[in-house]
Amino acid sequence: MTDRMTPARFTELADAYGGVIARWPEEHRVEAMAMAAKPGMQAILAQADWLDAQLDDWRVEAPSAALRNRVAATRWIPLSRRARIWWSSLGIATALAGAIAGSVTASAAVTFDHSLADDATAFGDAAQQES
Repeated sequence: MTDRMTPARFTELADAYGGVIARWPEEHRVEAMAMAAKPGMQAILAQADWLDAQLDDWRVEAPSAALRNRVAATRWIPLSRRARIWWSSLGIATALAGAIAGSVTASAAVTFDHSLADDATAFGDAAQQES
């Protein structure tokens, strides 16, 4: 197997997947184990292990009752305001639909020439039908 693992790539993988090579993608593990035997690579794994431990120990406190109450209070929009928003949205949508329909109708309008020649009938040109 060719040694494609560089110290920079080893560091990137340690940063991404942690200090335990068994958690790394399988296609990198054999090369990573060989790289880990080189000088200085154990320090990179130790740093990644330390970061893993810090992240595992990190806890987020539950929100306070005051924060929960503030969020719950701002969550609901009064019915009268929701109705106004709904009606104005409906009005805007109707206006846009009308504008689009008008544009389509105007662009699809065909100009017809309704002028008839002297020898034309409702069934076509009389002069051409005789021949």
